[in-house]
Amino acid sequence: MAQIQAGWNDRLEELAQAVYKASTPSEFYDAERAVAADARQRSDELVAAILKFRATEPATVQPAKEAAQAKAKAADVVVKSHGERTTRVRLLGGTEIRFETLALLPVAKKRPGRKRGVGRRGKGGAGVYPVLDMLGINGKATPALLAEVAREMTESTSYEVALASLRERGVDISKQVAMRLTYVMAARALELRDARIEEATRYDLPETGELAGKRVFVSIDGGRTRIRHTPKAGRRNAKTRHRRYKAPWKEPRVMCVYVLDDKGDKDRRFKTFLDGTMGDADETLALMIGHLRLLGAHLAEHVTLAADGAEWIWERADRLREGIGVARDLFAEVVDWYHAVEHLHDVANIPKNWGDGEREKWLKRAKKHLYAGKVELVLQDIQDLRVGRRGKEVGKGARYFRNNAERMRYADFRAAGIPCGSGGVESAVRRVVNLRMKGNSKYWLPEHAEGMLHLRAYLKADRWDELVRATINHPVWPPRA
Repeated sequence: MAQIQAGWNDRLEELAQAVYKASTPSEFYDAERAVAADARQRSDELVAAILKFRATEPATVQPAKEAAQAKAKAADVVVKSHGERTTRVRLLGGTEIRFETLALLPVAKKRPGRKRGVGRRGKGGAGVYPVLDMLGINGKATPALLAEVAREMTESTSYEVALASLRERGVDISKQVAMRLTYVMAARALELRDARIEEATRYDLPETGELAGKRVFVSIDGGRTRIRHTPKAGRRNAKTRHRRYKAPWKEPRVMCVYVLDDKGDKDRRFKTFLDGTMGDADETLALMIGHLRLLGAHLAEHVTLAADGAEWIWERADRLREGIGVARDLFAEVVDWYHAVEHLHDVANIPKNWGDGEREKWLKRAKKHLYAGKVELVLQDIQDLRVGRRGKEVGKGARYFRNNAERMRYADFRAAGIPCGSGGVESAVRRVVNLRMKGNSKYWLPEHAEGMLHLRAYLKADRWDELVRATINHPVWPPRA
């Protein structure tokens, strides 16, 4: 500490002189940036000195070792001390340090029969550095750096933009390192989410939650992104040595939850909750049930589910309600008004012999009936068009309104203070998916897409710190038998 302080004092005078002598905007700009860069470097020096000291300090190593051994014992894994080994860790300022600390490695259980080669890591998997495990250091990076890099890579429109922003803050790392740290963070966050969702669905409902006693609005919608599937065999390109891959479109599903006030508007005092998954309809349902149980939706005053007319959603609406634990009279299903109107336009475009005036007149009458929630009159308007060759196509449009009739009682919804639109989730899909995960030359591996979707949902819901603190407290080293 004395050496660090002496070095700081010498550098402090030099920096102070540079700021004092600045006489132009450019000189002052450079001087201020130099002070900030030096502060980052000094902070890394301080953290590095203390971390290296604690890595071999008995008062730190012994309890960390006992905690790791207890964790291993609970997982039926036997670990053995291999003394101090050299490892490396990257700090928040971007500095990478090397030091020695105690390492515990698993001992493979003896099995009958001839000895088999099991590779370098043995049957028990990778070992652990107890001190690093205690401090939450994962992916050879401190928790603060892990969160900083993951946030920048999640927020930015591309990796190149994120790396440039990190360099401006003095964190000069390669694209490979930044991607690795981001996906380490994402993997831990998903592990935590899966564990919490499973616990929420298997055990009794919590007795409290941020949605308790509130009027809750839940909506779900999908976006589009490309998922890359790289073949493991096949001819390689002569120039790039890469195999041709397929990148089909897939629908990421995003859920949006917020609280309504007495007028049916969004209550700004409560944060919106967002999350998403690349999974199928049943996996999406399980995610929604788990989150809503954790948030205390079963204690809500009223719950509204809003979405477009997608059959996969409404086929599972009752299962969602039952999974949450909400009574039927406290649960409403609403088809988004704008999607319903869009379907009316589709029906109005079917008659090819209509002029603009006839089409507009029919739409005005049908929308008036729909606004009043008189779906039977809307169906009658549609049935009047069901003649000749267009009968089959018109029938499809009628089926949409017939199947969702009770979800389109818009006059009743407005009277009860229930929103008739799902604009919140539409906006969430744009911010979470479209602005980051959808675009030219953007292809995602399945596991990376799921992780990025989860991180970005929490970031855009202004719940990033909540996610980070829960994730860094999630166990770094899960010993496996």
